[in-house]
Order: sequence, then C-alpha cells, then structure tokens
Amino acid sequence: MLTMNQINHIKKMRNEEDYSLNKIAKVTGYDWSTVKKYADGNVLPKEKKSVKRGMMYTKGVGGQTYGEIVDALLFEDSKEKKKDRRQKKAIHKILMEDYDFPGSYRLVCQYIADTHEEIQHNNAYERLEHPPGEAQLDFGNYRVCEGGELKDIKLLVLVPPYSNRSYVAALPRENKECFLEGLKRIFERMSVVPRTLRIDNLAAGVVRSRGRGEETVFTDELMSFATHYGFTPVACNPYSGHEKGSVENKVGYIRYNFFDRLPEFESYLSFEDWINNELDEDSHRRHYQEHLLISELWEEDRMHMLSVPDTPYPIFKYEDYKTNKYGEIRLDGQSIHIPRAGRNQRLTLQLKWDTFKCLNRMGEILYEGIRPYITDSQPVDWPYVFQIYQKKPRVLDHSKYKKLLPSKIKSYLLETDLKERIKRITQLVELLQENELSDIDERFEDIVLKSLHTLSNDSVSSLSLYDALSPKVVTH
Repeated sequence: MLTMNQINHIKKMRNEEDYSLNKIAKVTGYDWSTVKKYADGNVLPKEKKSVKRGMMYTKGVGGQTYGEIVDALLFEDSKEKKKDRRQKKAIHKILMEDYDFPGSYRLVCQYIADTHEEIQHNNAYERLEHPPGEAQLDFGNYRVCEGGELKDIKLLVLVPPYSNRSYVAALPRENKECFLEGLKRIFERMSVVPRTLRIDNLAAGVVRSRGRGEETVFTDELMSFATHYGFTPVACNPYSGHEKGSVENKVGYIRYNFFDRLPEFESYLSFEDWINNELDEDSHRRHYQEHLLISELWEEDRMHMLSVPDTPYPIFKYEDYKTNKYGEIRLDGQSIHIPRAGRNQRLTLQLKWDTFKCLNRMGEILYEGIRPYITDSQPVDWPYVFQIYQKKPRVLDHSKYKKLLPSKIKSYLLETDLKERIKRITQLVELLQENELSDIDERFEDIVLKSLHTLSNDSVSSLSLYDALSPKVVTH
C-alpha cells in the first residue's frame, strides 16, 4: 500500500504534468494497475467495520452465542451485591456443563475483560509475614437454598496463612454464642488450636478496638474461651482488613468456588460437613506461592499448634427477660408465648447458639425451644427478578433463582419457545403486582389460566390447557 506522499506524487504527474499512465509506471516503477488506481481514482477514507469473530460469537446449545450467554449471566449478577456475583471460573463452568462450551477459561476471561470490565486502581499494601502456628478468623455471608426458599447463613472461616488451609463452621448469626460455638467446632475438626488468632473488631469478641494509646479490650466470654484453649487473640487495627488478608481472600474464594449455584441446605451441621469436605479436597492443590501442596504445608503448620483440651468448653449465656401482658417474651426479633409464665413475670433465659431454656426465679424450666432465627428464610423479591427475566428472557435458563421457582411456574415458563416465554413472563409480571408467586402457583388454574385473555390466540392454543404445565416426573 502506498503512502499519501507517493499517492500525491502520482496524482501530480497525472493531473499537473499530463503524464500518461504508462509513463508514470515507468518513472515510479509501480505496477500499471496500481498507478491507474491512484492516478484516476478517488482516495477516500473508509470506515472500519468491526466484524465479531471467534468462538464466543458462535452459537452453542439453544441457539445463543456463548457471548450472549455470558452477557446474560453478567446482567443478572449486576443486580446483585458484589459478594453474591458469580466469578469468571463459575461462568466458565456453567458454559461447559450446560452448553458444551469447547473454549478455555482464559478465553472467557478475555471476553469479559474486553466487553465488561473496567480498570480499577487500588492502593497497595505492605505484604505481611505469617509464621506457622497462627491463624486468622472472619465471618462471611452466604446464600443457600432450603426447601425451595432462599436462606442466609454465616460461615465462620478460619485460615492459617502459612499453609492457607481453611476450616469453616456454619451458623445462623454472628452473636457471641454462635461465634464461640463455631470456633469450638473448628478446633475440634482441626484437632489442634492455633497459638495466635487474629480477628476483626466484631462485636461478638471485642468491646473496644485499639486507638488513642489504648489496647483492644476483648469480651469476657472470648477471654475465658481463649484461656481454656490456650490461644492468644489479636485484633486488627480499625479499618485495616488487609491485616487478615488471607481469611478475607478465603471468604471470597469459598463463595466463588462453592456457591456459584445455590447449594442445597438441610441443616447447619450437615451443610458444615459438606463444605469442609469440599475444602479438604481443595487442599490437594498447590499453594499460591509455595511449590508444595496446601495439605503438605498444613501438616507442617499444625505441628506448631496446640493440642485441643480434653474437656470441651460449654457455650451458653444467661439473660434476664420480662414477659408482657400476654405472657410473651421477645427473642431474636420474634414474640414467643411462655405457657407457664404469667404476665409481667421476670424470667431467666439460658441461650445457646441453636436452643434456649426459660427458667423462673426458682430455677424451674418453664419452656424449651429452638431459637427463632434457626428457621428464618429470606424472601425473594420475585417482581424484581421477573423484571430481569422480562428484559433478558434467556437468562432464565441459567438463573440462580431457577431452582427456587415453584414447580408449575417453572414448567409454564421453560416448556416453550423464546417468543412464547416472553409473553408468559410479561403475563406473570402483571400478575405479581397483585399476587404472591406462591399464591399464583397454588391457585394456578384460577389465576394464570383465567388471565390468558391477555395473551394472543396462538399463545392460548399453544398451552394445551393444563397438561403441558405440570412438571415432568422422572423415574429412576
């Protein structure tokens, strides 16, 4: 390709000096066709057309391109809090398992970087050295699926930074009882106790944080617990989460690797066993800095730790309560009726992480029960979720909320083509303005089928009434 100076020279010989094409070709040494192109033709700037090529723009299972699937996943996650968004590794896993994606993880990362990510500038921190025998501790918030409902749980995560091995305890809250109970269960699972335990300034363990020449003041309960197990608690400086960066990173690592698809939850202890088994398998990989396996470094790490005492530490606390005029007390945000207590009666409650006992002044047990927060579940904002589906109907196929949809509603939306799905989603968006999704599913024929006049005749005929709406039963 000729430069603009060369093109201008050819045009000048042609137009001003009246050279023939043959003479220009002879003088310049250029090919005759090239001389003709630039001497008599117009040289105009051309717009560059961006042609999307590559594997991410090829269609996979379902007729969508892999890039469109990634876009839909990222669109859904953009409505979530940052900690609840799927990582690139989880997105690549979904592409491979659900859509037979033949590409690499690196290709997905490159696509996301080119189309979605923005460069972020973060302040650098000084790297801290961590000897064997010490550990870091923090809570993480996670979401699970319990019986078709969304549930928030807490994971108490302990990480010895020397080996980067991790252990967790599944708990309902971050109060003192749960904090110490979780730490106790982790020590028993580890079969050792770290010599030093670095924690955040959480209310369950710290009364007053370090500052103005004063040292951290820990709660009496934590100091008694630490004395029994022999470790030394150390609190981070205020607003200095990087001082326990190993556990901060591990909280995110657990979320992005094991919670990309809402895991099923039956009970706190069974779920705790499952996640610790996953972490045990995960420890058979190389350390991110060392050339050894995490499990190998852990064996060295635990040699510098303390043994677990033979006597387990009992974890409970007593609090004074007073019944109201209906004979009720207020615990964990809920009112509980105490049948054997009168109105305005003073009671003492023994509180454990999962149960409580109600005693009168004579020490007689009047009532025993499960703490109300054990059965708490988080409602899903279905009108908001369906508005997302309305904008991106294909996102329903790989939505994290798909397993939470009631069975009839799920069949109603999934067992159809895309065009029909859009109509049905729009119908449900309107119905959700006056009804709960559970009510719509329970009274499906009365609510949904009677509102079919809002759809087209083709849509009505495609329903085949109610037969196609029932979930398919698979026998094994």
